[in-house]
Amino acid sequence: MPTIQTITAALFEAVDELNRMLPAGERLPTDVRTPLMGDSGRLDSAGLINLIVIAEQRLAERLGTPVLLTDDRTLSRVVEVFGTIGSLADHVQGLLSEPRDVG
Repeated sequence: MPTIQTITAALFEAVDELNRMLPAGERLPTDVRTPLMGDSGRLDSAGLINLIVIAEQRLAERLGTPVLLTDDRTLSRVVEVFGTIGSLADHVQGLLSEPRDVG
């Protein structure tokens, strides 16, 4: 089971890559408390989509297993899951702790 630190590091890499696409004033700090969505969120819908795609790629590379952030359970709680980088890391860790179908 990957540690929360490994998951967070992969998400920070995703944020760094996303930041290269954003104007200087819209870049996100790599901090677990950085708000992504919600009242104080920093991402619009296009930014969220880009973050999801990049995060799935970085997580798969670092963890050696695919992580799907667009399933119904995640998207039904989008503001909660994507509230901060830390809440996203916690969600990913929860997903990885669930039993997986093997076949």
